[in-house]
Amino acid sequence: MIKNRLFIKILVTYLCIIISTLAMLGVLLSFLLNNFFIYNKQMEMQVKSNDITKLVKPFLINKRDPAELISLLNLADRNLGTEIWVIDPRGFVIAAAADQEAHEGNLVDPADIREMQQGKVSIRKGKSQLYDETVLWVITPVVEENNRVIGGIIMYSPIIGIAQTMLKVRNLFIYSAVVSILFSTVVVYFLSRYVTGPLQKMNRVAKQLASGNLAERVSVKQGDEIGDLGMAFNHMAAQIEKNEKMRRDFLADVSHELRSPLTSIQGFIEAMIDGKDKTPEKRKKYLGILHDESLRLARLVNELLDLSKLESGSMNIVRESVDMAKIVQDSAIRVNAAVNDKEIRVYQDEPGQNVMVMGNRDRLEQVMTNLLDNACRFAPAGSEIGVRLSGNAADITVSVRDQGEGIPEEDLPHIWERFYKVDKARSRGQGGTGLGLAIVKHIIQSLGGRVFVSSVKGSGTEIGFVLPRSR
Repeated sequence: MIKNRLFIKILVTYLCIIISTLAMLGVLLSFLLNNFFIYNKQMEMQVKSNDITKLVKPFLINKRDPAELISLLNLADRNLGTEIWVIDPRGFVIAAAADQEAHEGNLVDPADIREMQQGKVSIRKGKSQLYDETVLWVITPVVEENNRVIGGIIMYSPIIGIAQTMLKVRNLFIYSAVVSILFSTVVVYFLSRYVTGPLQKMNRVAKQLASGNLAERVSVKQGDEIGDLGMAFNHMAAQIEKNEKMRRDFLADVSHELRSPLTSIQGFIEAMIDGKDKTPEKRKKYLGILHDESLRLARLVNELLDLSKLESGSMNIVRESVDMAKIVQDSAIRVNAAVNDKEIRVYQDEPGQNVMVMGNRDRLEQVMTNLLDNACRFAPAGSEIGVRLSGNAADITVSVRDQGEGIPEEDLPHIWERFYKVDKARSRGQGGTGLGLAIVKHIIQSLGGRVFVSSVKGSGTEIGFVLPRSR
């Protein structure tokens, strides 16, 4: 169905272009050739008329015997293929080739006589007073040395030969147009197959993708735009497959992360219902665990909502000039109060340097909190966490470095992905959700910056970001 529709559209387009082009060329060519043939015939007759005038002039001057003049005209008529008349100054026929008696004494058209009497050469085309068919005729005056008109020569020539030539040209043109149309139909047929073949494959694969078979791909070998379209289609299919896998993994990760605090909450509530919290100490312990798990659940839901808004672009982040040093100091103090066995120290390459950036205070505080929390979870007890601020003329760089075990090199490209954990079991035990760094990346990119990470196994990890300075 697609092939037929496209074939008809291409064919109709080609035919419209070819027919309209041939029609315009045919009309123009017919007009030009017809004018060319007639013009050449007129010039030929005018030259011959001048030659005949030179032969006739002595007869008119000396008023010699018309019989001798008629014999001369008959000879010229046979050689030139035209009918020749000799007229006097008033326009009456004196002598005529071929049929002297039929034309002798006839008066030619008064308009032709007037121009001849003025010494002008007249060239006419059409039906004369003596011929029903279309003819060409040339009236050439015979002039004495004193410029007195003593007569004239009229040469008549039918243009049926030109008409026959033009008919042959038109027939040849029509035959060529028919052959062109047939050839174009064949070309369009193979062109439509060349174009629609890959399109049909893409249509079939698209239906397979829609039915859930995401591994299907198009095999397109053309090296042109159709091949590019096929490659783009395969790339799209690969992205769909990748996104579908990410969606399934995301749902599985979300379910897993939600199940853990919910299972814990459910278990301790059932224990309290069964009366296992008989002593105040146990009740306090159970309630503390329930409180921690509910906070963990709320934090996970909030992070999921933030990440969803960031990825969809629906989170409105207003950019303004903010002091990055103040945000780093405040965040370090807030997180340091929550961890008693680690020390967070802030270093600035040039103390007092202007470190104003274009950002959003709330979102940058969220970024710093996530980075510091992440470092605190993986840093050994009693170790130091360093936050460094540096800058150049265009950018400000903020990095957080811990003294933990580091991240394997193969895991570094994936740490910004949702729910990705280098050590899932340990991360879960320390309260990580695997969303913090994904949120950091989206916030920094939305503010026009970039994130980076460097780590050596056994020597700690440095994670940071770069933002443009405030102008």
